[in-house]
Amino acid sequence: MKIKNLLLFSVLSLTLISCSNTNEEKASNIDYTEASNVIYASPGEGNFIADEADPFEEFNKRMYHFNYEIERIVITPVVNTYKFITPDFVENRISNFFKNAKVLNTMANSAFQFKGRKSMRALGRFTINTILGLGGIFDVASKMGMPKPYEDFGLTLAYYGVGRGPYLILPILGPTYLRDAFGMGVDSVMAGKIDIYHKMSLFNSTNAGFSILRGIDMRKNIDFHYHQTNSPFEYEYVRYLYSKYRGIQEATSKQ
Repeated sequence: MKIKNLLLFSVLSLTLISCSNTNEEKASNIDYTEASNVIYASPGEGNFIADEADPFEEFNKRMYHFNYEIERIVITPVVNTYKFITPDFVENRISNFFKNAKVLNTMANSAFQFKGRKSMRALGRFTINTILGLGGIFDVASKMGMPKPYEDFGLTLAYYGVGRGPYLILPILGPTYLRDAFGMGVDSVMAGKIDIYHKMSLFNSTNAGFSILRGIDMRKNIDFHYHQTNSPFEYEYVRYLYSKYRGIQEATSKQ
């Protein structure tokens, strides 16, 4: 058991030494010259901008530009440095570790929604990857064909009939909704309460160092950069796509 703990700690310690980085920008092949491509999902759908109010639009656009500057000056160089100095094998192990730890939030939120089967699936996945996957750095559960359930506290609130609320762009964190912003806070607190690695006296996976590493790992896996389209409608386009993305998560949660 001590050998397993030492291996896990060694891999994670190695990655903490490495700074950080972001995905290299990929050129978009989509034509954004027509506003209708941004405003309408399809010819039969209504005007998205008119259908969904944006009462925080002025604040959101300022935050959008703020996030662009932070990404350009800080986040992108950090993430690119991280990717440059960290071997792909180590990067993948780190991503697996954080994904595995996040499964506990899915387990808890599934239980809050009285979805016993989904909660047990999440627990089973976490147990397999933690034991056979050396603390979660190897995704053994996926190779065994186990599903990847997902729930968060925003979806738990949606389950009990709480609406999304206004669209909101948070500093650094990016697009969300008022309900889901509150949910992020609850999920963050919950992650600290159910930190099994800390309870096993291995390490505190919610301390500042791990939180920064988690943020870097999360950002490097998101293939998006602010103002990458050079379109005057990019804000509306991102708002529309995020609405659809969250809608898919909500629909999947109901299944």
